[in-house]
This record gives sequence, structure tokens and C-alpha cells, in this order.
Amino acid sequence: MLIKQFNCIEGKNVDLRQANAVLKYKPNIIIQEAPSNSKISDSVFNKYSPANKPLYELKKIRADLKHTAKKYPWVLSVIYVFENIKKLWESGHDVKIYNVDAPSELLRQTLINKWNVIKGPHRRGTHLIWWAYIYLRELMMTKYVSKILAKNKNKKDLTMLIFMQKFHWRNVQFQLLHPQKDIIWKYYFGKFKNLSPKDVEKIIKKENPVLYKYWKELVK
Repeated sequence: MLIKQFNCIEGKNVDLRQANAVLKYKPNIIIQEAPSNSKISDSVFNKYSPANKPLYELKKIRADLKHTAKKYPWVLSVIYVFENIKKLWESGHDVKIYNVDAPSELLRQTLINKWNVIKGPHRRGTHLIWWAYIYLRELMMTKYVSKILAKNKNKKDLTMLIFMQKFHWRNVQFQLLHPQKDIIWKYYFGKFKNLSPKDVEKIIKKENPVLYKYWKELVK
């Protein structure tokens, strides 16, 4: 199995690295950092052969992305990704798409609360709540990726593209090694000295009800 990871700069410009990778590598599977609101986490397109893909769904996706891009211009990059996937479908090459990120409900919290742009001594990377948020997202990413890998482990000559930010993919790869719980805890929260999982849970409960909801569900 060939696995390649590609970033996308979430800034003011279009980034074509992922779109170009689609045509270069002609993947069988694309795993993308996009909201997943189902336990299966796969796309409606996966149910159909290349000749019978519901292309009207692409029009909906394009419209949604264009609307989102008014505020977040980099999202236009994803339109080019789907256009190139469509070209492969039209040539008879099947590409399955899997969304492996957290539900939109959780993802919105960092935008609402600006956890990703905090300044000063508690900026992103040293901010406990931001790390808790990242940890929960990557727990879900790892669960989905693990299922996809298991489902396809016996397929030969398979090409899989990972359209996730490099740090997410690095952390997911770490979790896929199935380290012990204390090692995972140190990996994510070791910089916050003398904080146990129960301590963090109490802080989260006070800070954000949505974050707390997913923490209770996912952190055992």
C-alpha cells in the first residue's frame, strides 16, 4: 500500500498541492480532514461505481465551499481537489473518499472561542484547552483511519492519499502504534505538569460544554 500525505495551507490563497496529487498518484482512497457526522465516516460517493457517481452532490459541495470561502479563502483549494477526483471518475478510475475529522459541532468550538489564535503565554500550543480539543479530534481521526486501513489491508497495489495537516497525521500515526494510556497522556499533556486526566476533565467541564460532552464520550 502506497500512502502519501499532503498539507494544505489554511490561509488567503489557493493551495493546489492536494489537487495536483490526485492526478499525479491516481489514488484509490482519499482520507481527508473534513467533518464526519456518522460512525462510518465515508462519503455518499463511495456507494457508486465511477460511471454512476451522484454528481449533483458535487454541485452542492461546490456551492457550500464557495460560501465558506468568502470567510476562509483557502477552502477554494478543496474545489480543485473534487474537480480532479471527478476527472478520475470520468476516466473509469474509482476513488473512495473518507472524512475522518470530528463532527462540525466540535470543530466549530475553536472558531467560536478562538482557541487557535490565542495570544500571549497561553497561545496555541501551550494552551490546555486547545490541546484537549486537538486530542479529541485526533482520537476520532485515529479510530476512522484504523478502520479504513483494516478494511483495505489485503488489497494489493492500493494508493491512499492523506489530506490532513502534517501534525495531525504525525499524531495519528503515533496513536496507530497503540501506545499505553500513560504514554499517550504524556505525549499530549506532558508539558502541563501535575495534571491528571481527572484534573483536565474538571477544567474542561467548567470551560466548554461541547468539549466536555466529547471528552466524556471518548476519554476512558
